[in-house]
Amino acid sequence: MPGRVTIAQIAEEVGVSAMTVSNVLNGKPGASEETRRRVTQVAERLGYQPNVSARNLKGGRTGLIGVIALDLTNQYGLEIVRGIAEELASVEREMLINATYQDAAREKDRVEFLARGLVDGVLMVAPVLEDQTVTFLQQAALPCVIIDPRKLDVPLPRVSVDNYQGMRKGTQHLIDLGHTRIGYICGEPDMDSTSIRCSGYRDALRLAGLEVDERLVASCDFSYACGFRTATTMIEGFAPTAIIAGADLIALGAIDAARAEGLDVPSEFSVVGFDDLPQAAQSFPGLTTVRQPLHDMGQTGARALLSLIDGQQLLMDRLILPTELVVRNSTAAPAADSRRSQRR
Repeated sequence: MPGRVTIAQIAEEVGVSAMTVSNVLNGKPGASEETRRRVTQVAERLGYQPNVSARNLKGGRTGLIGVIALDLTNQYGLEIVRGIAEELASVEREMLINATYQDAAREKDRVEFLARGLVDGVLMVAPVLEDQTVTFLQQAALPCVIIDPRKLDVPLPRVSVDNYQGMRKGTQHLIDLGHTRIGYICGEPDMDSTSIRCSGYRDALRLAGLEVDERLVASCDFSYACGFRTATTMIEGFAPTAIIAGADLIALGAIDAARAEGLDVPSEFSVVGFDDLPQAAQSFPGLTTVRQPLHDMGQTGARALLSLIDGQQLLMDRLILPTELVVRNSTAAPAADSRRSQRR
């Protein structure tokens, strides 16, 4: 007897995402009339039937997955949530989304609220995760997966990326172009990923026989404004020929700081980011960056959580996804007569 037709099968045949199919079948807006027609035709031809009983009755489940995100106003969090939504739509689950905006008390309150039987499990995106919240999650009968944890040794299943190799690749790219005075604007110091990326930057320089100039290392929050201010100070005071940043928004601020100092990017100044947000490809010039697979992080976290909900044991508590260097137009060899590099 053939298996039940799934949303994922319909999506593959139509050539759209599982989330689009789910929206069409549930009467939600957002798809064109042509897409709605094709989805409906394929669903009818394949004999699709909603899996309502299995989703809602098996083990007393709700069919809902809680998502607690640090911030839903930036592309970083939105790309991860989009990956979560895609994966959950393919298995006909719905999300209940909360944003905490770095408020630890609100975060703990949301976790305790969702643990009252409202959801089958929780995904937390870049959470603050104070000790009390971690203890509650460990003791609660609520499956939970952390995506991009601030502390990588948090005693819960978690998904992160290879921050070290990513930053090494980005720094090595600038070294290969001929840069020797490479500034690094790292992210927020309370995140383990910040120190790991810094190690990748430092090791790339050392392995190339270059000295690490501590004046060219600065911390910054993950914002355009902080990137602009910090890059301006670095360029005016210590004359790097390139900057690599711990986030794309910092890098975009650094590009505009270089321009404000009268430097052309990339012929007179190079910039590398870290994230590969949609803005990276849309900026001018296109931002060379280290790609975090944000969408895949969301999907991987969702798959891991669904496995826990089904009573399966994960092969490992920490899932590490690879990063990738994406070369665009914000990097080039340093100018031959870079007088700025003589200012030390």
